Amino acid sequence: MLKKSVRISRADGLEARTFAKLVQVASKYDSRIYMETETKRVNAKSIMGMMSLEPARDEMITISAEGADEADAVSEIEVFLTAAKN
Repeated sequence: MLKKSVRISRADGLEARTFAKLVQVASKYDSRIYMETETKRVNAKSIMGMMSLEPARDEMITISAEGADEADAVSEIEVFLTAAKN
């Protein structure tokens, strides 16, 4: 299992469309992927889960993945959460 804490810094914020893109990124991988804040942990491949997490810009979030492609999954999600724009 791989875990990484990331500060969300997307310039375009986190809204429903952005959550949908994030779920698409996570769904490309076979690994089990979760995202968590201090109070909640959700499946990163679930749009409803991600929306219920309600992560905000500048908030720290932990990405965890377990599986054969876990390093690639965590890396791409980190890039997505810190991108200027996607």
